Amino acid sequence: MKKYKAVLFDFDGVIGKTMDDNYDAWAYAFSTVGIIVDKEEYFLLEGLHSKGVAQTILKKNNADESLVNQVVDIKQKYYMENNSFEFYPGIIDLINCIEKRTKLGLVTGASAERLAKTVPAYFLVKFGSIISEDKVQDPKPSPQPYILASKNLKITPSDCLVVENAPLGIESAKKAGMDCVAVCSTLDKRYLSGADFIIDDASFLRIFLQNINKE
Repeated sequence: MKKYKAVLFDFDGVIGKTMDDNYDAWAYAFSTVGIIVDKEEYFLLEGLHSKGVAQTILKKNNADESLVNQVVDIKQKYYMENNSFEFYPGIIDLINCIEKRTKLGLVTGASAERLAKTVPAYFLVKFGSIISEDKVQDPKPSPQPYILASKNLKITPSDCLVVENAPLGIESAKKAGMDCVAVCSTLDKRYLSGADFIIDDASFLRIFLQNINKE
């Protein structure tokens, strides 16, 4: 396997087992304006910043797009009050293992505030670059988030491996000139065909990543 100088992780659905909580929060927020959101419909939008998710679903339902900020605020409040954050099994051991030989970055559509309030600080400090939705003007599927992460780490994009779980994130990584491994944690592999590697579930991610750059 090619040797990579950095591994850049998406957060929701890759590191944090948070997608169901996010869906519940969005479903509640949209219900307040009379919209029903399908879970797969939301999962396919994962990677967009919060306003992007709200705009997309409001537009699809021919709803007033001036409701964007209202819906986002309700979603964020519901999530912070009701989430039950947990890591995917084995992810902490995995990060502890690969941080010894590879630079790490976190590239997410989550806000910096949500990360700070729900993810243990001892874990976040392991990442040399954290790109949250607040740090970029153009979210995934634009390459900007991943390019900024590689720039912060002082690593050439082609020397980075991205770990994603959604098509918008995969598109972002590939546009940035990076290899991408996709995990089928939230979506069927038919949606992840743009990735260079596809792993059936998070338990195999540990095996895959522990072998990169192994002497």
